Amino acid sequence: MTVIKLAANGISGIALAVLAACSSTQQSTNNTTLQPISTQTGTQTMPVMNHSVGVFSAPQRPIQAANQIIYDYQRLDSTLAAVKNGDDNAAMQFLATQSDSAMGESVRNEWLKSLGRRGQSGLFAQEYARVHPDGRHQETRCYAHLFGVENNAQFVNDLLEETGKLPAGCNTLLQARASSLNPSRAWRRVRGLLSSGQSTDAANLAAALGSPLNSGSGYGAQENMLRSVISQDAQKSPDAAAARLQAMAGKLNSEQVGYAWGVLGLAHAKNQNFSTALSYYHLADRKQLNTEQFEWYARSALRSQNWQALDNIIASMPAKLQNDPTWLYWRARSLAALGNNGQARSLYQKAAQSGRNFYAVLSTEELGQRINTRNNVGDATQANVQQLSRDGAINRALTLFTNAQQSGNSRMRRQAQNEWRYAVRSMNETTLLTAAQLAHNHQFYDMAIYSADRTDHALNFNLRYLMPYRDLVVSYAQQHGVDPAWVYGLIRQESRFVMGAQSSAGAQGLMQVMPATAREIARKIGMNSSDLYTMNGNIRMGTWYMADARRNLQNNEILATAGYNAGPGRARRWQGSNMEGAIYAETIPFNETRDYVKKVMTNTVYYSSLLGGQPSLKQRMGVVPARY
Repeated sequence: MTVIKLAANGISGIALAVLAACSSTQQSTNNTTLQPISTQTGTQTMPVMNHSVGVFSAPQRPIQAANQIIYDYQRLDSTLAAVKNGDDNAAMQFLATQSDSAMGESVRNEWLKSLGRRGQSGLFAQEYARVHPDGRHQETRCYAHLFGVENNAQFVNDLLEETGKLPAGCNTLLQARASSLNPSRAWRRVRGLLSSGQSTDAANLAAALGSPLNSGSGYGAQENMLRSVISQDAQKSPDAAAARLQAMAGKLNSEQVGYAWGVLGLAHAKNQNFSTALSYYHLADRKQLNTEQFEWYARSALRSQNWQALDNIIASMPAKLQNDPTWLYWRARSLAALGNNGQARSLYQKAAQSGRNFYAVLSTEELGQRINTRNNVGDATQANVQQLSRDGAINRALTLFTNAQQSGNSRMRRQAQNEWRYAVRSMNETTLLTAAQLAHNHQFYDMAIYSADRTDHALNFNLRYLMPYRDLVVSYAQQHGVDPAWVYGLIRQESRFVMGAQSSAGAQGLMQVMPATAREIARKIGMNSSDLYTMNGNIRMGTWYMADARRNLQNNEILATAGYNAGPGRARRWQGSNMEGAIYAETIPFNETRDYVKKVMTNTVYYSSLLGGQPSLKQRMGVVPARY
């Protein structure tokens, strides 16, 4: 949960709620399908259309009466509660009218978990076959493996590699398979559970492995001893824990010691003690590191710009992590710094092909190119949009959305989102862009973006980077001296243009301004604090706050963006000496804020391109100055 404060109060992250109406202008054509357009801007050629795009194809799912949809929604929560308590009749009665829907899928998954807990393997197998593979919850799949309905060794191995909390059914699966698990990886999971405070699950797995934590000898006893070093309390004082670790090292095996150093290295890294973190990490067993530990090992080297160490660390990551755009880019940077430009270029190319994310854009620029925001397809035709609106799953989503909009029911709006995601799940790219246009036409802006964002080859940037409320955004941005592209980049991340958005912390509207912050802003610029709940007032307050955050954070957009999400005090605390903006962003210790800054700034560059501004992310990130 995001909570931002203006000198102490704040603005918070993305929320779900009711939409207020406003539209933006879109170009239209009379094409019968989305047509490829050959384009080239600057040095980057747009992706070529291929068979994966597909032709428009509207599903033919039957339409339900609106009153039935609303009635089923109204009984969804009570049905889920009953099903979790083992009421099979409640599940069957609900699925009689809502089988092929997101509501039905959620009920069936909860029913399957209940059947799994009760060992009802026959009925489980029957119902499991009715859930689309993409809609099966992780715990549902765990029970499927327990009953022999599925037998995917990679799935079980991925569970074992997870060192943190898993659903109960997945813990049961691992305990049942204990005799066939890789012992080294199984004990790694035990110590991972101990380090994350999951003591009961750790004890159960250790017992299943044949050496309980409370045993007098063996692995269990050693892991129990290690708890004093790697527990959450111990991580609060990592140097004291390190001293204990050194004192007991002769009583532990190399894997246990190697794991502990990774835990303590992570604790220092997240406290921004990067040099100490590196020294601890260098003592760790890299085979024992989990994803978070490995990433902070790399970030510790990155913060000191130790390119040789960074290259070595990334090269030793598991293949899946190495191939993440983040580490493709930073390994390319390290190789370039070390003079290996050929291999660096190869990695930049691979990262650039990963989509339109932060590191794909930076990698594109390292290759001497720029983003291109010219659409490579025409707009969806009105006939196709109308045909898609007659699909039952799409109609269900729009029925819930319209009713939520009229009634101010944020929970219903959330279910409308779920139904929309369910409806578009198997669509090809041409149909997805038609769905995006349909959502846009209904001012269901967040789902328009969601649908357009799912395409890789057919690209409509006007739908992917919507610009509703344009007159207000541009006017107030100019009035407060901030770039409209930055404002749009932030709104897209904060609320996806949902006017009635409200976070769990109470932040409101398009720009997610906290009421306390709104009162302070209102006093300073002569507004009524109740204007927070209007489109005009929310945008005016948010743009003023962006400008104020930038003024108070050394006139730096990156610091201001981090401060908008996590508070100006934290943004300052994360500064060091002058450093590249991308390094500052990557080493933010809050997962949400790190992701937020990268997404806001990437959005900003795309909006800047669409608005005729500077489309360079590298220039935009610039240098974050030293704290003064």
